[in-house]
Amino acid sequence: MRFKKVIFRGGGMLLQLLRSGLYLPRCRICGQALVEVGETIICRECREKIKPSRENRCQACGKFIPDGMTVCGSCLLEPPPFERHVSYAAYEGTLREVIILYKYGEVEPLKHVLAGLYLETAFRELPGGIDAVVPVPADLRRRRDFQPVRATGKMLARRLGVPFRPDLLVKVKSTPPQVGLTQAQRRANLDGAFALAAGAKAKGLRILLIDDVTTTGTTLRKCAAVLKKGGARTTALTLAQSIH
Repeated sequence: MRFKKVIFRGGGMLLQLLRSGLYLPRCRICGQALVEVGETIICRECREKIKPSRENRCQACGKFIPDGMTVCGSCLLEPPPFERHVSYAAYEGTLREVIILYKYGEVEPLKHVLAGLYLETAFRELPGGIDAVVPVPADLRRRRDFQPVRATGKMLARRLGVPFRPDLLVKVKSTPPQVGLTQAQRRANLDGAFALAAGAKAKGLRILLIDDVTTTGTTLRKCAAVLKKGGARTTALTLAQSIH
């Protein structure tokens, strides 16, 4: 009888622990227990905090500009090699935390959330008629089994119903990180870094070029310039852009 009481008490304590949420999966952003149907990795409240930016943007390069303007001064002086670039939102808040968790924490299931943001932006902002999705290539020294942009790009292409072409554009020269460089230094750093893959043909293709985060747009411009030289028309799409 005493043994049964111990088992009963132990079971009661376990039930209390389960009810208290100690053994429930928790949101990787805010720590809240994931109890609602469909919640994985992040909770519904954190997901709902990720919203598209409403600020005015340049209709060419996509950077934030004052209200009343349609194209920034930089694009008027030097039009970009892509037809247009759009981002889902600014690189801040919950979106920034989710991108960091996915990209550097290698939490691969978050690709479903981020691919959904790409898709939402494409439907809302971009014209139809895309022939292929092409990711910005990873640096030679930083290629691993998990390539975040490639993973989300593959899912985006599947949802758009177009081919995914990570083989079209390659990075042929390893470069130091862009962080901390001026715009001129960033351009010089990436000179000659990208090329069409050997034997690849881009002529006549309408390409959706994707990256996760853009700061000055230098990487997108360099990649789009290579595609344009190869005869492709390019539209660029990113999850977020720096506001600095």
